[in-house]
Amino acid sequence: MNIIVSGIHLKEFPEVEEYAKEKVKKLAKFHSKIDLIEVRLISQKSHRDKEQDYYCEIEIDIPGKNLSIVDVEHSVDKAIDKAVERMKRLLVKVKEKKISKQHKEGIVTKIAKRFPF
Repeated sequence: MNIIVSGIHLKEFPEVEEYAKEKVKKLAKFHSKIDLIEVRLISQKSHRDKEQDYYCEIEIDIPGKNLSIVDVEHSVDKAIDKAVERMKRLLVKVKEKKISKQHKEGIVTKIAKRFPF
């Protein structure tokens, strides 16, 4: 599993990069076939105030699927945490859906063996 972290307009990038890698490594528990994780951290001036908005984009490559999450917060740590939490839920959903399909296929083949046509 490769982890790529990139940042645009961030002042304290090395510390934030380590924090993002640490959080994103934990996603491997939720799906075993993750090939690549890309994290993009972007800082932009908020259009409402003079504060900064931080975007955290996470893209995960799984064989046969590409998953993507984008999250916006006023602090970079909160943006990373929120995006990782949403990605956990998405990974679990994708994995359960695959297991459900395999389960249905197994039941159909079992019934087909019992009742040959």
